[in-house]
Amino acid sequence: MFALLPIVGGVLAGWLASRRVAVVLQIVFYAVAVTMLTISAPDHGGTYGDLAWIAPALAVVSGLALVAGLWLGRRGAGRGAANP
Repeated sequence: MFALLPIVGGVLAGWLASRRVAVVLQIVFYAVAVTMLTISAPDHGGTYGDLAWIAPALAVVSGLALVAGLWLGRRGAGRGAANP
């Protein structure tokens, strides 16, 4: 469940926040998600070694989510009174 935090949070942060704030938020979201996944791995039938492939995969997906949010934010910025 915590793996969704950097995905959903990255899209929303990229879309609604400034670029610097969105990047910082995305790093925090990723750190929280990896920490919680590491702590709860044995409770879900996994091992701590599973994080060797989960953490890099989540980093890539988190980056793509942030890029998607930034793209959505830039796309919506052009809409206004001067640009109908």
